[in-house]
Amino acid sequence: MGNRRFSRKRLFEVEKQGQAIELGSGAGIKDAIVSATQHRNGAELITEIAVDLGTSKATITSGGAAGQASGVTGKAAAITQLTTAKFGNITEYRVVIVEAPTIGGVAKAINVAMGSATDEATGDAVAGHTEINGSTGLNTVGQDESLDIDTIATHQATGTEEALYITADASDAGNYDGGKILIYLHGFVAPADI
Repeated sequence: MGNRRFSRKRLFEVEKQGQAIELGSGAGIKDAIVSATQHRNGAELITEIAVDLGTSKATITSGGAAGQASGVTGKAAAITQLTTAKFGNITEYRVVIVEAPTIGGVAKAINVAMGSATDEATGDAVAGHTEINGSTGLNTVGQDESLDIDTIATHQATGTEEALYITADASDAGNYDGGKILIYLHGFVAPADI
């Protein structure tokens, strides 16, 4: 078949989108997932998940109280299971707010949390969760928060991988009419044996 050459422009177009990945999101949040892509830089895997809480495809509701999962009422709300096979050994996750989360046009704070692997339903407390910014939540355009994860055994132990959720930061009940966030997972894979 021969070699196929890419121009710099074509290579840029291919790489800027990354490789689409399947998150296996719960039914309560999957319609709010705009895209999920992954880039590889040597041993590092960088996963970008774009979320639109004000999507027209579904009614995404706040968890109703701090630490409770957000999504379609009564449905499983995990964005993804944090498996080593899919994301590598995750060392950091990061959240960027590109449109403020709103309920009834009023900005409301959210959080992104790692927690229960059982795919909790909307409104359920996310057991054992680690929030990215537990003190103030995320509600301002341009807010960029990250959390280092140094205890891989705790968060990604084989067979007990945690899941990723959007949670309410306070007792704000209602349906989101706006809110776009970008979630980045930074993971690393071990090099092959030599």
